[in-house]
Parts: sequence; structure tokens; C-alpha cells
Amino acid sequence: MKDKITITSEDIVTESISEQVTERYKKNFVNHIRPRFVPDGVLSVLYTFCLGGLSFLAFIVLGVTGLLLMFHYQPGESTGFNSILTLASVIPYGGVIRNLHYWAGQLMVVTVNLHMLRVVWTHSYKSPRQLNWLVGVGLLILILVLDFTGYLLIGSQESGAAATVAVNILGLIPGFGVALGQISLGEPSSLSGSTLVVYVWHCVGLPMIALILQFYHFWRIRRDGGVRPL
Repeated sequence: MKDKITITSEDIVTESISEQVTERYKKNFVNHIRPRFVPDGVLSVLYTFCLGGLSFLAFIVLGVTGLLLMFHYQPGESTGFNSILTLASVIPYGGVIRNLHYWAGQLMVVTVNLHMLRVVWTHSYKSPRQLNWLVGVGLLILILVLDFTGYLLIGSQESGAAATVAVNILGLIPGFGVALGQISLGEPSSLSGSTLVVYVWHCVGLPMIALILQFYHFWRIRRDGGVRPL
């Protein structure tokens, strides 16, 4: 004989309060940083290959090494490339720090692209995660722009040619293309892509936007119900 289950009004009230607390918990950004519990399955590396975590780790390395490089790098047509040579040959551990900065940037480009591929493969861009998918697309574009502006700051002739091509492409946009080129890249020459405008965007503007979007991206992951495994 099966046991009879009785649901009282007290149980209903308790369940309602629990749902309200859970909903309030999901909306709280602080609780997301230090969650009350974590399911066992998501602790496995194979669950998501930790591509988002690796991307954020590379972002932190980029921030620390970039801050150290700012003490000795001077943007400009005549000073940009010389700064790179000085860092590599004169400043103690300058070459190591620059290499760490460079390879962390390349690692982030790879892991972010693989992360986006995993999201597409698992259909994690569908409702209710479509907003977070758009945030991820924005972050991917930001990372690619950061990588490109970092290349321009080398200050070599190749970077000057790349900057000139980019300015010409932006200039093709009707109406505000020329102004957009000056706002985003300044006035680079064919001999060097290193300008003060590129330097400020690469070291301050773009990283700050990327950092804010990443925190919002992390919060939305839990808010939308977590991630889907492969």
C-alpha cells in the first residue's frame, strides 16, 4: 500500500519563500561571486574545458604585464619601436614581460574563439541566454581589436602599413568614417602605427570596457541557469 503524501499550507508557504529567496539570490551580484553551493558536475574540467576561465586568466596576465610595460613604453612614430628595442635589450626582464604579454594575448584570442565555438555547438545562444550571447560576441570583437591595437603599438613599418589600411577602410564608411578613423587610430604614418590615440585605447579604454562586460557576462551565466556541458 502506497504512503499517502499530504501537502499542507505551511509547506506551500515555505516553498514560496524558498523560491523568492532563490530568485533574490540569482539577482545578487555579490552572491554570485561567492555562491552558496556548486554542483559536482561543473567542477569537471571536461564540462566546459574551462575556456572562459582560461580567457579571464589570460586577461589578468595581460593587465599585469601591460601595466609593467607602461612604465617604459612611449608611443609615437619615432619612439614606439625604440621603446620595444629598449624593453627587449636594456630593461631587466623587459623581454620576458613583453613575451608574457604577447603570448597571453594570443592565448586569449584562441580560448575566446574556442569558447564561442563551444557555445554554438551546445546551442547555448538560445533563449534565455541570447543576451549573454550578444555580450560574448561583443567581447570577442573587443579582444580582436585589442590584439590589433597591440600589434600597431610595436611601431614597425608593418604596423604602419596595417594602420594605414585600417584608416582607409574606416574612411570608406559614409558620413562619419573619416572621423571614426581619427578617433580610434589617430593619425598613423606609413612607417609606424604607434600613436597616442591607439595607446590610450589599448591601455585604458578597451580593457576597462572588456572588464565590465566580463563581470556582467559571468553574472548572466548564473542568472540564466548556468552553462551547458559538451
